[in-house]
Amino acid sequence: MDCARSIELLSDYNAGSLGEEDVLFVTTHLSSCTDCNGVFEDLKVIVQTALAMRSENGIAYPDEEILWQRVSARRVVH
Repeated sequence: MDCARSIELLSDYNAGSLGEEDVLFVTTHLSSCTDCNGVFEDLKVIVQTALAMRSENGIAYPDEEILWQRVSARRVVH
């Protein structure tokens, strides 16, 4: 249950758009859950790569939040 909630909040957590309670929840969960922390690290790489590619060639790529929703819907969390 905590993993599902954590995964649901990761994109907003990465964007810095969560409230204090949710930030504390995600931070605490990531510090103790290697699976979710791995997903978060993957998310950061995806976002950084997409932003770099977008700025390098001016191509309009899909919104990263939509991409993340697709990835998280397909990933099985323990």
